[in-house]
Amino acid sequence: MTSLTLLLLSACGSERPAPSAAPVQREVPGEPAREPRLIFDLSEARLGIVEHALDAPMVLPAGALAAFNGGFFDADGEAEGYAVTEGRLVAEYDASLGGGVLVVVDGLARLEDGEVFRVPAELPEFAVQAKPRLVVGGVVNIRSETGRRAARTALCIRDQGRSVEVVIRPAPEGEGPTLLELANELVRSGCEEALNLDGGPSTGVLTASRSDLPRGPIRHTIVVSPR
Repeated sequence: MTSLTLLLLSACGSERPAPSAAPVQREVPGEPAREPRLIFDLSEARLGIVEHALDAPMVLPAGALAAFNGGFFDADGEAEGYAVTEGRLVAEYDASLGGGVLVVVDGLARLEDGEVFRVPAELPEFAVQAKPRLVVGGVVNIRSETGRRAARTALCIRDQGRSVEVVIRPAPEGEGPTLLELANELVRSGCEEALNLDGGPSTGVLTASRSDLPRGPIRHTIVVSPR
């Protein structure tokens, strides 16, 4: 059995080949059951970015395991923050954005401080800059409760960088978790590092058995595919 861990329930009757890893749904202690969790072993799966116009719909590319919304975009609709896919630069590092930069190099993920990030001479396999960092060193990194509720999207690093969990919390406008609530939830579930991505109306995810399309525009889609 492959070591790829795709914790995703397959759609009944789908002609799309199911992952070779057994589908499993985990429950976070103390938390109500939610959608099946998406955790990917980076030795068997890779992250990439698909660029598109703001008004283009989110799609699941052929052969992909999951697609979800990525980083921010500015008032002109341009991607905001450092972004790299398959060693190709998508968007320049933005020091004013700060936040964090999730980088994948040699099949290992790490989350770097966006305030002091140094752009490497050799482009990584994958990178995305967004904010804020929700979890740093296994500890909640949100200082206070703002009370602002919204749909959320986040990336959680596990297993010392060997796997990444895609965390999606869709919700109607004005509902959903606060950043502090989400950070606490991720720490309780064992998340080592976590980065908040563009959320609110941009939150969305597609898999073979799940379709939560964003209510608003997105500048690029992050895609998980088999290596």
